[in-house]
Amino acid sequence: MDGLLSKLRSLDAYPKVNEDFYSRTLSGGIITLASSIVMLLLFVSELRLYLHAVTETTLRVDTSRGEQLRINFDVTFPALQCSIISLDAMDISGLEHLDVKHDIFKQRIDAHGNVIATRQDAVGGMKVR
Repeated sequence: MDGLLSKLRSLDAYPKVNEDFYSRTLSGGIITLASSIVMLLLFVSELRLYLHAVTETTLRVDTSRGEQLRINFDVTFPALQCSIISLDAMDISGLEHLDVKHDIFKQRIDAHGNVIATRQDAVGGMKVR
């Protein structure tokens, strides 16, 4: 037991001054050992929290159901007639909107991408160019 106390007394991890000006004590060895154990436990605890991510699952009610979905697109079909092109859309709930033709603006173009003609179509505000 006396050998253990002498080893604990000589344990000093942070000596600052020359050995001639201080003496090693049992309380200093205990403080060094206790602080080292606390630092090791804190390190292991933080490492465990870092390596194991916490997954949080939440469920919220979508109150926007029933609102209209705004879709913006810009597509060029150089070899396809404007009258053939339509839009089919389906939202996440499975509600389908087939053959949508309102508020779609179409432009006729030539082979080089230049606009050929413009006229207003009476069906659903569609502008055909």
